[in-house]
Amino acid sequence: MVTVGIIANPSSGKDIRRIVAQGWVVSNQEKIAIVRRLLRGLETAGVERVLFMRESYGIGYGALDALGDTTLQAEVLEMEITARQEDSTRAAEMMLQRGVACLITLGGDGTNRAVFKGCGSKVPLLPISTGTNNVFPEFHEGTTAGLAAGMIAMGTVPQAAVCWQAKTLRLYREHLPIDLALVDLAISTDNVIGARAIWDIDRLHQLFLTCAQPWCIGLSAIGGMLHPLDAHSPSGLHLVFGPGGQAVRAAIGPGLFATASVQHVQELSFHERIPLAFQRQMTLAFDGERDMTAGPNDQLSVELSSDGPWIIDVRRTLEAGVKAS
Repeated sequence: MVTVGIIANPSSGKDIRRIVAQGWVVSNQEKIAIVRRLLRGLETAGVERVLFMRESYGIGYGALDALGDTTLQAEVLEMEITARQEDSTRAAEMMLQRGVACLITLGGDGTNRAVFKGCGSKVPLLPISTGTNNVFPEFHEGTTAGLAAGMIAMGTVPQAAVCWQAKTLRLYREHLPIDLALVDLAISTDNVIGARAIWDIDRLHQLFLTCAQPWCIGLSAIGGMLHPLDAHSPSGLHLVFGPGGQAVRAAIGPGLFATASVQHVQELSFHERIPLAFQRQMTLAFDGERDMTAGPNDQLSVELSSDGPWIIDVRRTLEAGVKAS
């Protein structure tokens, strides 16, 4: 039975960055509407079953109730929920075990990072932007996005022809990988995690990026204003901040510009590992969210890798699907 997983994060786009910026909020009612349109696209492509992540708002249930007659068999995963990013990771693991042919995500950079931790590059992702940091996922109309995901799941279009593999930033402790980011890994001078979202660039110490595009919003825009780099290029960026550097003004949030002082910019190659040395306690943020602290005794390093998730290109998939029919 051809199965597609849908992981919709009800908390995406609701952190402190929405208070300090002027961001558009995607309500959970709109997420239900997006999922409903996704289901129609999947159904049209011939998908037989859909698995939903269980979450507090009931987005999957709401979409099913509003859908009416359908040939789809739908199931909400039986799992304990904590309303944390680990829910998305656990749901991706369970969906992988249940044999999904692809995963559709509704959320931001952090949601997709959590999903990738659960499924790795074993199934392709179709990320739909509904979060605060929206560099990794893009805005897609649910109807045609569902159709594209269904074409991949059904094998109408071969994955190798229309999907591309994203980059990651891997954090190592000594020689063991301990965490990752899909877009940005930021080091700030805060000595406690506090609010998980990172938005005050005056406290930035270093920034590692897989892509840097000046039209994006968030920390990666700082790199984009200095050294534009797209998601498909075989390199990344490392920025070091401090007084006396080059003043860079970038859109770090919706309607929010800020100026950073960048002392050093270095392009990174795949498998190049940059050691981290701290004189004091620091915090590390992965795709915009602080997750850990580190100090002088921690032997850490960051490496750019080519082993990220496979991403479904919606336009290419639909074009190939038309030609194959």
